[in-house]
Amino acid sequence: MESAEAKFGVSEIEAFASKFYQGRPLLLTPYGYNLTFTALTAGSSATQVVNIAANADFIMTNIHHRANVAAAGQNVSTKVAPLARILITDSGSNEQFTNSAVDLENYSTNGNIINLLPYPRIISGRSTLTVQLTSFEASQTLNIDVFFEGVLVRAYAQ
Repeated sequence: MESAEAKFGVSEIEAFASKFYQGRPLLLTPYGYNLTFTALTAGSSATQVVNIAANADFIMTNIHHRANVAAAGQNVSTKVAPLARILITDSGSNEQFTNSAVDLENYSTNGNIINLLPYPRIISGRSTLTVQLTSFEASQTLNIDVFFEGVLVRAYAQ
């Protein structure tokens, strides 16, 4: 199975961060942020906020999700593909990650369905990400975990 490390190896992330932070000494720490959306009913939307650490920026390398449709059994080889759209907005830059809400299965990795980000995204410390999920299920209730994978970056004076 391909992973974010296959797309963005440690040396590539370090080079990316070093270029952005103009050669300052850096401490990079693997990190992730998780959100859980419960009882997202058919046709409804829910919004949650991720608070980025105040003492570090976050370089996001991938987004993962796991879904559970009410009363549906799951195992490793059959993953639930939720009928939901996601819209992520960064409060620090006031930018949306996409021009509108996009199908979660097209944007995020779900087990063996790999959707890697084409390029890492830097999110400033003290920012928040506003994450909105909208269900377009006909009748099922969704429970969805969304996980933002990446590294915390702490830059030091030379």
